Amino acid sequence: MNRFLRGLAASVAFATVASGALAKDLKILASWDESYAAVGEVLEPFMEYLEAEITEELGLSRFGPETIPPFEQLNPVAQGLFDFLYTNGGYHYNDIAVGMALDALSGSSEALHESGMWDFADQEYQKRGLKLIAVFYDTNGFHMILKEPLTDDGLTGRRIRGTPLYHPVISALGGSPVVLPGGEIYPALERGVVDGAAWPAVGAVNYRWFEVAGYFVRPTFGQVSHMLLMNLDTWNALGETTQAEIAAAARSYETESSKIFDGLASKEVETLIAEGMQQTDFQDDIAANLKSAWFNGVTDLAATINPDAIARMRDIAETAGIGE
Repeated sequence: MNRFLRGLAASVAFATVASGALAKDLKILASWDESYAAVGEVLEPFMEYLEAEITEELGLSRFGPETIPPFEQLNPVAQGLFDFLYTNGGYHYNDIAVGMALDALSGSSEALHESGMWDFADQEYQKRGLKLIAVFYDTNGFHMILKEPLTDDGLTGRRIRGTPLYHPVISALGGSPVVLPGGEIYPALERGVVDGAAWPAVGAVNYRWFEVAGYFVRPTFGQVSHMLLMNLDTWNALGETTQAEIAAAARSYETESSKIFDGLASKEVETLIAEGMQQTDFQDDIAANLKSAWFNGVTDLAATINPDAIARMRDIAETAGIGE
């Protein structure tokens, strides 16, 4: 880190822990702007809920991808330039792939806790200077939107936007993955740079992709983990009471967020159809194997980065029945 960044990090850290009290303003860096419903409908209400639940005075401010690009956000939070990171593990899998592997699982956030998977992920991120605060799961999972309907050839010959998380499935179906931030998907579809995009099942409406793509694919696959991480030094500087209050609020809101995502997903499909999009379906043989293909593809990719950790996650998932 250069001299400017070291100075900025020191200033932020000092402001956070000055006088042994919780800072008036803690900074949340988000991988998406408010165009993505997981920000406006989930993160922002949680910020208000957290402020109300904490005994000590707490103010939270949000910064988005216009501040730091989504794929470059992990280290600035680990270094203390921001206090929280709201993201998906696929955005930083080259640094640590544990978060991405959470998207391969099935089951509720409660199952994540009961199996020991949540605590294991927390331990792994703490090795990187980050504390796992919450995993807001959208169990409606991921899907693809396409300019043209599916054929017997699957995705053969098509360029499909997707972070590395999606690459095994896109490639297995014959497509060519293209990495793009969410904000660049609309113009890429419009100009024919890509033929489709993989994204959570909630999100296409706010981005208005129905204006440049005609089809959404079913069935969906996997589930979407929206991770809230905290700089570990910031966390350790908090009092035990404040830590307990944050943990309790996050645990409660994990359950509430799943209900919010369910409502958003139902409205999403209704709106896409009303705006002229049509459903196109994977062939039966592909659909039947999609869950296992997704689990194995994501965890195999994750294992190239963190083989020991992913092996442990596979064991936990198998024991708890939350894998393929």
